[in-house]
Amino acid sequence: MIICEHLTKLFDANSGIKDINLQFSPGIIYGIIGYNGSGKTTLLNCIEGLYIPTSGFVFHDNVKTTENKDFLPYRRKIAFLPSDDFLYPRLTCMENIELSTILRTGKNKLSHETDELIRYFEIESFLHKKFGDCSTGMKKKVQIVVSLIGEIDTIIWDEPNDGLDIISNLKIKTLLKHYKSKKNITILFSSHVIEFLNDFVDHCVLLHEGNIIENTDIQNIGTLEKLFLNNLPHDVLSINI
Repeated sequence: MIICEHLTKLFDANSGIKDINLQFSPGIIYGIIGYNGSGKTTLLNCIEGLYIPTSGFVFHDNVKTTENKDFLPYRRKIAFLPSDDFLYPRLTCMENIELSTILRTGKNKLSHETDELIRYFEIESFLHKKFGDCSTGMKKKVQIVVSLIGEIDTIIWDEPNDGLDIISNLKIKTLLKHYKSKKNITILFSSHVIEFLNDFVDHCVLLHEGNIIENTDIQNIGTLEKLFLNNLPHDVLSINI
């Protein structure tokens, strides 16, 4: 269980998130959506523990993210995928996976699950290529595999669709549905690809200018396009040239 209680993270007067109150339960896929700059990444970074809140708290099973010593065991169980590249560009993809395995599990050998994920995303052919020389899609696949190393109970992925083809997106859907149903994992997922999320997420949080505009089950709104249109300023939908 993850709880955000009066969570605020401000970078200046006009950017960040403000007084966010949310609860995320296991076995549910949450879609975090909104315009560019709406606060999606800031929210996810606060939940993961990467950002220290300006005020308010994030609790993982009643442990605050700001209590670093107590929160560390929980953070190790988070499969975190930021929107930006986070692996070492001069190491090969395999070296990054092996190093991440050591850091996250203390073991030198890849687990059976990691081997299966490598095959699942078909990255064997470029494992020995330097990460920095890979395409955007290749990098994203490797980083997805790395994020899932070890024993996890929470998935927090920020824009994992970036650079991925249709088949890879379908594989992400299948994979996360597996984690949801078979492992009862809490899943938080942000994306600008509304068509991808429509038949995939169970619950939606719409952010705008750092505030929650909607927080509802997907069955209550029909489609995410409808949710967006109901909250868009009318002048956004017209153009005068």
